Amino acid sequence: MRFLNHSLAQEIVNRTTNIIHRNINVMNEKGVIIGSGDHHRIDSIHEGAVRVIETQKGFEITSSELTQFHGVKAGINLPITFHGEVVGVIGITGEPEEVRNYGELVKMAAEMILQQAVLVDEIQWDERLKEELTSQLLHGMDKLDSFYFERVERLGIQLDLPRIAVILKVENHSNGYKWLRGKLEKDDLYIVQPTHIVVLKRIDMTHEKEDGTFNQIKSWVQHNQLEGKVAIGRFIPSIEGLAISYQEALYTLKVGEKLHPDQLLYRYEHYKLAVFLAEAKEFGVKGELSQSVEELKDYDEKGDLLETLSVYVEENGDVNKAAGRLFIHRNTLRYRLERISELTNKDPRKLSDLVELYVAILQYKIQ
Repeated sequence: MRFLNHSLAQEIVNRTTNIIHRNINVMNEKGVIIGSGDHHRIDSIHEGAVRVIETQKGFEITSSELTQFHGVKAGINLPITFHGEVVGVIGITGEPEEVRNYGELVKMAAEMILQQAVLVDEIQWDERLKEELTSQLLHGMDKLDSFYFERVERLGIQLDLPRIAVILKVENHSNGYKWLRGKLEKDDLYIVQPTHIVVLKRIDMTHEKEDGTFNQIKSWVQHNQLEGKVAIGRFIPSIEGLAISYQEALYTLKVGEKLHPDQLLYRYEHYKLAVFLAEAKEFGVKGELSQSVEELKDYDEKGDLLETLSVYVEENGDVNKAAGRLFIHRNTLRYRLERISELTNKDPRKLSDLVELYVAILQYKIQ
């Protein structure tokens, strides 16, 4: 495995040079200089480093010995080791008697920088793998095999913990990701997608159902400065339920933005019927209920009748409340309801007709 590259080698050079104020060279496992305070020497072979790699020991070169080697200067060269293996060489330019005391300090600094870089890389790799595993989980159990569960176990992911799907749609993905990372907890899973960020959020089951988690997410929305929206699927107690919760959150976001564009937070429980209609439409299930709304719009240029019907539905058929919200007299409301009945042949004062009209409104708005 190759641990050292040009950028890491140059970082080692820059940081160790600041310690001892001497020129430093870093060579890879083949003795090629890949980092140096003298940029003209980069990509050249350092014969002293080749000797270190062959012998696995430090090697010193004095000014009197320069003619015996090619591409070197006086100095000391020490192996950079990682997990007991020599992965490169670090050299300090200068007469050995002058720089020898710096040798072990510089070698230790280089190895610490390397260990830190490898650790960060491993963490980033694990994060990318965890995102990939989360993505697969969102597409259902039929896509998962034994190798999938082996990788899940290696990363310490507990799939049997209660989780719900949360979708965050923001204008700036980078800022949204940074903000979200500060909110995530140990057992939360996430993936950044082209149009949104998905979180499989662990639920605190000490609260009634997922209400505790919902209130936590609600506080995210209320206190963040991002221009974004959040949709939440429901909790389904199974691994298979995560994919369902994710699809519910997707549809909830889609219909929520159309029905209530000014809201920031949409919860599946509040949009069940609208989500059902959106799913039915996507799967090719067609109906003619929305025709009633089309008939209203043909005779309702100002939109008064459609608004009246929407408010009347939202107020559960309560004439006084609906009239109050519309700032009209009760008689005006009754006239409008009668006009709706004439145009659609559906009387909103009858429960069965009102249900049809309500579904028609939803179909119309989410198209």
